[in-house]
Amino acid sequence: MYIKDNISENRYGRTEMMEILKKAVERGTDAAKSDLKFGTSTEYVPSDTTSSVENVNKLTTVQKFYDGQSIFITGGTGFMGKLLIEKLLRGCPGINCVYVLIRKKKEKNVLQRKEELIDDTLFSVLRKEQPEVQRRIVAIEGDCSLPNLGISIADRATLIGEVSIVFHAAATVRFDEKIKLAGAINVRSLKEMIHLSLKMSKLKSFVYVSTAYANCPHKTIEEKFYDPPMDADKFIDLLDSIDEKLLDDITPQLLGEWPNTYVYTKSIAENIVKKHAGLMPIGIFRPAIVIPTHREPICGWIDNMHGLVGVTAGGAMGLIRTNYCDKSINVSVVPGDLTTNALIVSAWDIANNRKYF
Repeated sequence: MYIKDNISENRYGRTEMMEILKKAVERGTDAAKSDLKFGTSTEYVPSDTTSSVENVNKLTTVQKFYDGQSIFITGGTGFMGKLLIEKLLRGCPGINCVYVLIRKKKEKNVLQRKEELIDDTLFSVLRKEQPEVQRRIVAIEGDCSLPNLGISIADRATLIGEVSIVFHAAATVRFDEKIKLAGAINVRSLKEMIHLSLKMSKLKSFVYVSTAYANCPHKTIEEKFYDPPMDADKFIDLLDSIDEKLLDDITPQLLGEWPNTYVYTKSIAENIVKKHAGLMPIGIFRPAIVIPTHREPICGWIDNMHGLVGVTAGGAMGLIRTNYCDKSINVSVVPGDLTTNALIVSAWDIANNRKYF
């Protein structure tokens, strides 16, 4: 069992973090008209290790761990998921295949959404280094809000037979999400993903991406388990036995001291990981608030206007003149590329330094 908090509050000062946000906004002011891709043409120059895979003796410990492996990622079309896919394939070219769970959206099927993913500016460096990289990204049609993740029997068989490393990063991050949907995506999908992974004979590591704020009622967050607001199995039973309107009515009572359905359901989900800690190599990764990339593969890249980026962008463009806040509170933020690096290494650590709680 493994729990890793990813908080860079001590390493990066407030001034440097604001500078990263400022760079993202400066790039984004002109780029906002093109799907909010806040990237700059400044490309990250890869180190020697990213081009030395021809000789296995020159691979780093982490690259050796990923060499020849097949990986399954949920949440791959989101901000963190894109960064994870890109860095895995660029930093560990020996990876055999990356399966990405993708749901149909609006008028686009999963193959079209996969093409959009690869065509993103974020992948520009990777496309130059590995022109055939799209062949190693395989779309798996599914939906984390559906039973059995909406994955077909044939695709489940493929995943069970091929996958050795799992990153479960799918989540609804809306603070005001209805508790029935938040529970289905943030809690039930994790349980079903774990049950699927238990059938994988090659499984080496399972990483659940939580949040540093999952246990926010506690003043100090340590790398350990905390008691959830409700047992995960009882919570799932509650979702199944009560209609949505009644669930909405009792949501304030359910939340208690948790401020929103996002952190509430993420806390309950961690309880599922704890229950399976002795059955499989599994761990929790808790990132803080993730902001635009610091350096690689593109400085200041982000694909959304949520959170601090939206506030900073609004202020820079003169749309937001005032912001009500408590200046005595320190916010924990970390650049997207540093978060991704820690996430990738966490999978290695889960496999090689397994702990039991």
